[in-house]
Amino acid sequence: MNAHSIARRPDSVSLNCQKRETLNANSIRFETITTLERFESLREEWNALWVRASGIHNLSFEYCLHSLKEVALPDGAELCSVVAWKGQQLVLAWPLLREREMLWRSIRALAPDSSVPSDILVEPGPEHNELFAGAWKLLHSGKRADLLNLPYVRAGTQLHALASKVRAKGRAEPLEIAVVRRARWTDWESLRQSLPSKSRKDLDSCNRRLAKLGRVTVSIVNPAETSGNSLIDYLFDWKKKWAEKTGRQGNFFAPRIRNFAVSLLRDPRTSGQFLLFALSVDDVPVAVNLVAVEKTCVRGMQAAFDDAYGKYTPGAILLEHVVKWAFDSNRDFDFGAGGGKYKSVWAGESSYASTDFRMATSQWGKLAFVLADVRRWYRAYKSAPARKGAPVAGSPLRTDLEP
Repeated sequence: MNAHSIARRPDSVSLNCQKRETLNANSIRFETITTLERFESLREEWNALWVRASGIHNLSFEYCLHSLKEVALPDGAELCSVVAWKGQQLVLAWPLLREREMLWRSIRALAPDSSVPSDILVEPGPEHNELFAGAWKLLHSGKRADLLNLPYVRAGTQLHALASKVRAKGRAEPLEIAVVRRARWTDWESLRQSLPSKSRKDLDSCNRRLAKLGRVTVSIVNPAETSGNSLIDYLFDWKKKWAEKTGRQGNFFAPRIRNFAVSLLRDPRTSGQFLLFALSVDDVPVAVNLVAVEKTCVRGMQAAFDDAYGKYTPGAILLEHVVKWAFDSNRDFDFGAGGGKYKSVWAGESSYASTDFRMATSQWGKLAFVLADVRRWYRAYKSAPARKGAPVAGSPLRTDLEP
């Protein structure tokens, strides 16, 4: 197929405000998606690529679309996703946003917040590296932005290799993501016995104490098929109270994030991709755990519990059921972003490396890093006398298994 026939592709002719670039006019054509209408037209091709490439949950079309409509566009961000075609087939999809950071323009993943891993959907095959390199080159061309934020880029991936070569980095923080690997254990009891003795005893004790309060049940809700709004509200309410108690801040507690979660989880197109686990006492929820179900992995997204039941560690009790469900479905359990000793207790030494990147893509972007260094120095200087008596956030854990 020659370049002329590619340009006549029916669904690519009305790109008034789109930018196109070609890596190889005879085979691969890159395109920058900047409008919601054009993005929505990619649903069928995007979903097919997501399946072929075994994509992670936050690269699914519906996840990206709900992020865009419920959070990104209302917040003033602009769509600037990169896709690539080989003939009539979509072979690469990189969901991205462009937004304003004070005086700078930055590009980040198309997601409601920065807690999801960064990755690209790429067609498996011999052109894999060529596609990656072409998308990376396109992103850095034409002064599209000054800064590039890529959180949780998994080590060993092509994206990690490309980002690591960038010299102008304001942040390249290495992180370890805990994961319970199903292949390590022959059965569930073997995995549970691998936990430290004290942790197992604490968990058994908390189960017995909670059972004395009433009938304890664990339910699994597919929000796309059953009303899970109340559980989502419990999750956000408990999480917000926990944040206020511990002094944590973040976008997760914003109403738009809640709206995103509801719209995503209730979308029939996402049925089976996201599940809510609930621990209840006499049918009253006391802990909720939201997970994404992928082909070979169950990925933790958010978890919270009613602090009124805190001494019974309901979060730890529910987590065991979630990990066991992943185990029984022959999937790994990925704890995702964030710290917590309970993660290493469950996973042992099993983890994978990732890096949180923040890079400059222009000289103006490099200046942002210089100013950030000055600002950090000034804040450290001003706050130094007040550090001695600073309280430790949160309350002491009753068990190392409490999320």
